[in-house]
Amino acid sequence: MNGLEVQDDMQANGSLHTRVLRVVLNSHLAALQQPLSQIVSNTLDGEFAAHKLDSKQWTELPSFALAKKTVAAANALAFFGPELASDPSFLEASLAYPEDLFLTAEVLRLIPSALHFIVAPILMRGHWASKTMVKYLEPVVEARRLRQQAESQPGAESKSSKPTDCIQFFLDSVNTKNNWTTEKIIQVLLGIWFAAVHQPAITLVYALGDLCAHPEYIEALRQEASDKVSESRLADQPLLDAFLKESCRLHPSDSISVRRKVMNPFTFQDGTRLLEGDVACVPLQAIMRGETYYSQSTQFSPARFMAESQDGASPKSASKFTDVDPHYPLWGLGRHAW
Repeated sequence: MNGLEVQDDMQANGSLHTRVLRVVLNSHLAALQQPLSQIVSNTLDGEFAAHKLDSKQWTELPSFALAKKTVAAANALAFFGPELASDPSFLEASLAYPEDLFLTAEVLRLIPSALHFIVAPILMRGHWASKTMVKYLEPVVEARRLRQQAESQPGAESKSSKPTDCIQFFLDSVNTKNNWTTEKIIQVLLGIWFAAVHQPAITLVYALGDLCAHPEYIEALRQEASDKVSESRLADQPLLDAFLKESCRLHPSDSISVRRKVMNPFTFQDGTRLLEGDVACVPLQAIMRGETYYSQSTQFSPARFMAESQDGASPKSASKFTDVDPHYPLWGLGRHAW
């Protein structure tokens, strides 16, 4: 494959990811709302039941561990379907995989590259988590691919409704002329899965901390959620959206973003030079916590991301949490940012 073909393949993959995650999955959120709510409820009930209550009927749980388990259980349904999402062995591996990957990446950044091939397998525990996930995913993805191929034949009829999960969304979205193998689909799912657990869990922990620090928002958030659930419009919650966005502004998961390795020497207009092999990045934390773009930047104020109501109408989001913005580079920048 020459350089042009590689570039075209990367661009096609980026477009496919965007379509599946931002369009197709989003269009199915209404149908997933009830089963996702049930999984979250069951996970929380199970975690609380596993810990002893004190004399005042309180119990203490580690927030990050609880957040990761809850996020992993819910996302597993949307990614892999109800059968795998309810399998304890698969869930254990799906929770361990992002943790092993993150720990390995952080350690490898601190040691000489010559030692990476020795240290990485040890830190990844012999790749137990990824191997377990692949073992479960292979027969599911292969069976769906074969069924899809059979149903695409002339005169064939669809015999059953399609599953509502990311496995199926990727299968449906792949160009038939460049059909992906089972291995490639699994690689894509595992690549996305890391971000699907790690980032939301961190976001949830900080949001809970901010909620405890600013209890004046609790009742309004509870009322907003109650109204939207009754209207089956869970996604339309401007206060919750602004609350999460402000929480992440003050507590970004990293201090830098948009890391890019320099392939050719480059000089900026101010004279700053980048040499081949350098790594350029955006100062994420400095931008979002600085006074340049956010007045009273150290204060927690979700209202900065909400538009004022007019004629008694409900307030709306001035900018959504998921928007890509140079002044809020949490999600990266450019057309491939999700």
